[in-house]
Amino acid sequence: MRCHLLIGPPASGKTTLAKTLAPLLTAPGEPPALVLSTDAIRAEVFGDAAVQGPWIDIQQRLQQRLIEAVAAGIPAIIDATHARRPWRLAITQALLLPAPVEWIGWWLYTSLPTCLEWNRRRERRVPEAVIQEMAAALADPHVGPSRAEGFAALCAVVPSHHDHLEPLLVAELAALDRRIRSARARETHWQLHGYSRLLDLERLLFLIRLLSRYPELDAADPITCEQLEAIVSPLPSGDLAERAAAFLVRLHGECYGAAGAIRGDLNWLEANGFCFGGDSLAPIRLAEIRLPEAPLIGGVHGGHPPMGDGPVFQRVMTLLRHLLHQPFDRDPGSGLTLHEQLIAATASIPGGYLPGETATLRKDLEKLLTPYGFRAANNNVRHGYALGTAVLSAPRLREIQALVQQAAGRLADPSAQPLLAELEQRLAWAGLDQPAPPLRLYARHGVVDTALVRRESLAAPRGAEAIEQAIAQRRRVLLKRFSSAGSHGGTTIGDGSGEWRVWPLQLIFHHVGWYLCVEEDVIGQENGLIRCERLDRLALQSTSPRSGSLHSGPSDGLRRSPERQHAALQRLERLLHHSGGIHFGDDIKAQLALASSSPRARSGVLQTLRFSATPWAFAFLREGMGRYPREQVRFSRPLPGDSWWHHPAAPHLLEPNAPTDSHPYPLELDLPSWTLAADIDLRTWLYGFGEGIRVEAPIALRQELLTRCRAMLAAHGEPAQGATAREGASPAEADRQASRQRQEEPPPRAPFPKRLRRG
Repeated sequence: MRCHLLIGPPASGKTTLAKTLAPLLTAPGEPPALVLSTDAIRAEVFGDAAVQGPWIDIQQRLQQRLIEAVAAGIPAIIDATHARRPWRLAITQALLLPAPVEWIGWWLYTSLPTCLEWNRRRERRVPEAVIQEMAAALADPHVGPSRAEGFAALCAVVPSHHDHLEPLLVAELAALDRRIRSARARETHWQLHGYSRLLDLERLLFLIRLLSRYPELDAADPITCEQLEAIVSPLPSGDLAERAAAFLVRLHGECYGAAGAIRGDLNWLEANGFCFGGDSLAPIRLAEIRLPEAPLIGGVHGGHPPMGDGPVFQRVMTLLRHLLHQPFDRDPGSGLTLHEQLIAATASIPGGYLPGETATLRKDLEKLLTPYGFRAANNNVRHGYALGTAVLSAPRLREIQALVQQAAGRLADPSAQPLLAELEQRLAWAGLDQPAPPLRLYARHGVVDTALVRRESLAAPRGAEAIEQAIAQRRRVLLKRFSSAGSHGGTTIGDGSGEWRVWPLQLIFHHVGWYLCVEEDVIGQENGLIRCERLDRLALQSTSPRSGSLHSGPSDGLRRSPERQHAALQRLERLLHHSGGIHFGDDIKAQLALASSSPRARSGVLQTLRFSATPWAFAFLREGMGRYPREQVRFSRPLPGDSWWHHPAAPHLLEPNAPTDSHPYPLELDLPSWTLAADIDLRTWLYGFGEGIRVEAPIALRQELLTRCRAMLAAHGEPAQGATAREGASPAEADRQASRQRQEEPPPRAPFPKRLRRG
């Protein structure tokens, strides 16, 4: 038997066509065909056809009446817009009926201006935006109505071109048998398979797209979790098939959400090398046709998509699998075009493309990648295709594994530890669990052992994950600095109690450990101070009154705009650039001036550090010009007779001191005032050269160095006379003072007392 599906935007004339068509579908003297109108059912259920209540109530009553009509042998006409493909497939292919049915589609080609005009004459008007949206969906060349959706025939009707529809419909009905026989003849020699139905094929493609973007639908990291929750919240439970079903329903339509069918799709993908370490060079095997459960019949009694033919399906899926396994498969040196190279790469796989089928391959890509969301319509594919998360080859993945191992181990990155565990698990699934020895090794390692830090510390994996989530969500947080944590003195962070309300910006590894860079949140101020503090010294305070767990209160609920966060990150980047370290002082006006794009504003914050170096110290200094910005550095020119090499663009701008000077090579650094006043990194670097440098300006820094030297001598029980030489004394006088000091040295101390033995 035949049933009929009307397709068209609101006010396109569907109800008029249904009334005209109904008596033409039965013999004279018999009752007309049953017209099932969603508007009429909506009026029954909700009392008014204009009430847009839950669709499930309408759907259940519509489907039940359709099933009853088919069981009784009564042809039915479904009067609804059916403007989207999932709505049509839900009837033509997803719904199991008690008898075989040929679906005839009646597509009303009423122009949009005509629909809008007719809508204005109706008693119950539909919003014009809805009409425009549905008309655009029907006009889409990729997902518009098609015989491949399971229609035995698709008839086009333009109601506005006919004063009377009955003669047109009579002629269309008379030609149906011939049209259906002709269409079926073209598919007689097709090799049908388990994905010949458009519903099954699209469910498989949507599933591949979903899993290529979110492997295993795993929400282990905060950003992925936020993206998945934006689709389905709360995240669904169950096995992978059940969770995938929930996402496909929300993304593409209810007809694609059969968990049992998706479970079979997952098995097919694994068996054909799409998943993990599968054989990507084996031929694609066709799936068996799935029979519906008795006594319901359903199935396909109409058209199929081009991939419904086995050979077409095999070649397209061979290409799709290759693109998933070999992203950016493009070698400009081969002399082949991109499409020729793709054919050559899959030539050894039975069922793939034959040489010379570049036009066929290009057309398949156009009909597959963009319509089904594997890539954006305007992506530049000159370098090849990359689908979902497939962007790196196996050797590159091994290199990344080695780098993450070092970050988790030597750098003690708490966030890298769960990432490494997940990466190693996935690589093991893919057969890539034996990484090559790392080509680069971090000699420096973090001083913080994440296994020994406080459980509530941000250096613990759980705390690191919480602060990362707050950064990703741009949320304000309340931190607490441990009172027993180490400190170099200076200003107290927060409100004096150790609590600190901030906008977290970034995690930075600096010298010996991981630091959190934040912008302080001060009421009434648009911008706050940017500061950095080591992770193991901080804890995330819960701001939720209901729970005390880390995840119950990663913030106080306030979230700021991406623009504000981006502006703060730009300030942080400029402060890092100009300061050469992570100490940024405590003057908000000075910070804003240094982070300004105006050279004049920056110059007002910078002060000049001048010192001179011995030849051996200067050799090290001129090799490390990248420590501070080049525009803030001035180095000595070579002395007459020097043969050391320097780059022509290096800032060797200063005239050297006299050749007889013990420190003949001057250097100048323009640094922020807070760096000169209190930066530990500057002092560690500068004072580390010992007698190899002579600080000349500013006087305060020179005096600080002398004071430190005296204090160190006193701490070691040494007399301070040698440290009190006149400033500006000649090298000869300094040598005489040092000689006298050595003669007056006290006898060595007694040996260390016997140490306690362990255990």
